[in-house]
Amino acid sequence: MISLQPWGQASLLILGWCLLTLWCFRASLRQFWHNRRAAHPDLPEILVAYASEGGTAAALAGDLAQQLEQGGEAVALLSLNQLSPQQLAVSRRLLIIASTYGDGEAPANGQQFLRRLQHSQQQGQHVVQDVRYAILALGDDDYPQFCAFGLQLHKQLQQAGAQPMFDPLCVNRQERQTLQLWQQQLAAQGFTLTDAVADVHTATEALTLEQRRWLNPGSPGAALYELHLSKPHHSHWQAGDIARLWLAGRYRDYSIASLPEENHLRLLVREQHHDNGEPGLGSGWLCQQWQPGSTSRFSVRSNPAFHAPPTAVPLILIGNGTGLAGLRAHLKQRSLQNSQASCWLLFGERSPEHDRIWQQELDHWYQSGVLTELDRCYSRASGAAELPALCGRSHRGYVQHALQGEQKRLLQWLKQGAAIYICGSRDGMASDIDQLLQQWLGKRATERLQQQGRYRKDVY
Repeated sequence: MISLQPWGQASLLILGWCLLTLWCFRASLRQFWHNRRAAHPDLPEILVAYASEGGTAAALAGDLAQQLEQGGEAVALLSLNQLSPQQLAVSRRLLIIASTYGDGEAPANGQQFLRRLQHSQQQGQHVVQDVRYAILALGDDDYPQFCAFGLQLHKQLQQAGAQPMFDPLCVNRQERQTLQLWQQQLAAQGFTLTDAVADVHTATEALTLEQRRWLNPGSPGAALYELHLSKPHHSHWQAGDIARLWLAGRYRDYSIASLPEENHLRLLVREQHHDNGEPGLGSGWLCQQWQPGSTSRFSVRSNPAFHAPPTAVPLILIGNGTGLAGLRAHLKQRSLQNSQASCWLLFGERSPEHDRIWQQELDHWYQSGVLTELDRCYSRASGAAELPALCGRSHRGYVQHALQGEQKRLLQWLKQGAAIYICGSRDGMASDIDQLLQQWLGKRATERLQQQGRYRKDVY
């Protein structure tokens, strides 16, 4: 007969006691888990979360959620900012698709998640210790901080105790091979996917260059061109959406300045040059090489993060340079809708003599009431010269400097429910305006504007 050492006998007694306790309280434990799930009936076990600046990550996440649902899975789709500790505590599997833009920055709808996660750790709340996650990081290897935000999410989740299903997958410009690997890895983890990877490149069309016009001859800045392209036959778009030029196996994104009702696709492009003097791939082609009457391949990409607010919402449009393209589409949409809501455009360029972009149209919208307020800012205006007599107000300096003098007006508009849309330079203009808003409103109030969809950006 086998005899157990005293420590072995004690271990068996403790194990038996634990099993007996679980058996005795099995009904209570079952009820506890049932109540936990019942308290959050809208929180299935699989969460698909996205952080998306231009809409691609959101579109991929939506496609993934739809495939999982069609495969019989219960799924919740939401932005990272919407993901709360309570949701993480209930759901056990987290699939994240996260873009990185600029110098390793998080999209606006993903900035708060890391702060919440770090705060929960500091408070001793281990909300993700039972969570298994996978990350698809979207980026562009032209930038030094390639896929930095997705990799930062991975690091922070691991530190918080979550377990990765597999290493993060980094996608360069949505190349198809890595997207296919993402679905293969998910399938290996037991996820039921009904389709092949979505074609994020979308269908391209051969669009004809109908007209190209140089808008700023004599300007101290680089040449700025307006291009009219033929209207796509198979793509519909709205204000805020993006035209994607496919050239030499790569793409370049441009804000669409027109609406389908105008029967052409309008772009505003500034000619760019590399340090060695060579023209940029996209701008060189669009501004100089592409001949009127010939075609090039484009796709139209939905950009819901910059779609228009309801018609009744007052709208503040702020931008500079080619950012006027995205703002012009919103103004055109308001004019077609005969919106009675107030609209304010604050826009910056270089020279008041040479950079009066779309002056006649903007003046017409101001005079007809589509624009309630119109501010033009000129960074290269001579201190001695008189600013031209234009509709609205004219300022010397940059947009952000002019906005400082309009603090009272801006706060009054926000009090009346206005939304702020910014299009143009991320560095300088957009970042300075963000700092002004945080200074005037506070950081949390500025974040609430973003959550409410009242503070949106299309910057580059």
